[in-house]
Amino acid sequence: MSDSSMLLCGKYLPLDADDPVTAGQAPPEAEFLFCSAEMQAVYDLATQIAPSDACVLISGETGTGKELLAQCIHNLSRRRKKPFVPVNCGVLKGELFADKFFGHEAGAFTGATKVQRGIFEMAGDGTLFLDEVGEIPAINQVDFLRVLEERSFRRLGGERPIRFPARIVAATNRTLPEMVRQGAFRADLYYRLNVVPLMLPPLRKRCGDIGFLADYFLSIYRQRYHKPGLRFTDAALAELTAHDWPGNVRELKNLIERLALLSREGPIDAGDLPEDMRLGGEITPRSGESETAVTLDEAVRQAKTQAILRAFAACGGDRTRTAERLDISPRTLRHLVRELDIRKI
Repeated sequence: MSDSSMLLCGKYLPLDADDPVTAGQAPPEAEFLFCSAEMQAVYDLATQIAPSDACVLISGETGTGKELLAQCIHNLSRRRKKPFVPVNCGVLKGELFADKFFGHEAGAFTGATKVQRGIFEMAGDGTLFLDEVGEIPAINQVDFLRVLEERSFRRLGGERPIRFPARIVAATNRTLPEMVRQGAFRADLYYRLNVVPLMLPPLRKRCGDIGFLADYFLSIYRQRYHKPGLRFTDAALAELTAHDWPGNVRELKNLIERLALLSREGPIDAGDLPEDMRLGGEITPRSGESETAVTLDEAVRQAKTQAILRAFAACGGDRTRTAERLDISPRTLRHLVRELDIRKI
């Protein structure tokens, strides 16, 4: 894979175990990595809007890297030397939520013995990242909207308005338009946040990234756990690529760390992966067929399915190259995928 590349917060780096970055000098949780066309499109848009002050709403499943993308936008902006303040919106509600964001003056309530700055004030001229913004309690949404519209706020118990110059980047794994229709989220707050929408595709929709990310994470844990001989076989990479990854990149990273811890020096093969991740285990008999009795037609179906999935993995998720590898036309590949009900391509 020496001719491939990955993107690290705006800089393309060779995927090479000898490279000082990919060898583990930078922690994986601090990096926004990809090599797929799907993620390139997201990154291009993020790069385009980063210099502005527009609100950004990042949507995507849990574990897709929403905070990493937000940090990347901050790093590409003119605010890069200012604070990046992440906060989970679903932890508190009511007065506790207000106190967390607005802060309070001394004597504002019982126990408030000194001035306490809130999240709005701490963000300063930087970027305020609102994680799980769909969890903002209904009773706090109107006050939150007022801050975004007026660009100022008051501490609890205070009278002096404080300027709020920070940029807002929000993220959610929920469907906010549906929450708006249900009355669970204010429409005006949604429109205020959704100036620039960015959608992070799940890992299963960008299969070309899986092998690259797996190799990258392994290079880090190889060094961390002093096992320089660890590597993935082609069969193992094919299995990883064919997996659904409901936990997305976070699930992949955690699995690679576990494999690095438990594996001995040398290659990590398909048989070393969890049983539910193996291709053969995913091919189940059709409804009404016995699990023990496999007809010739069923055996052929399974063989075709495995051949297609392995070729797809070996080609990094590229359908055109997969068809070439199988010596069939792209049209024939599409027909087989539908006929065999292969849902991972």
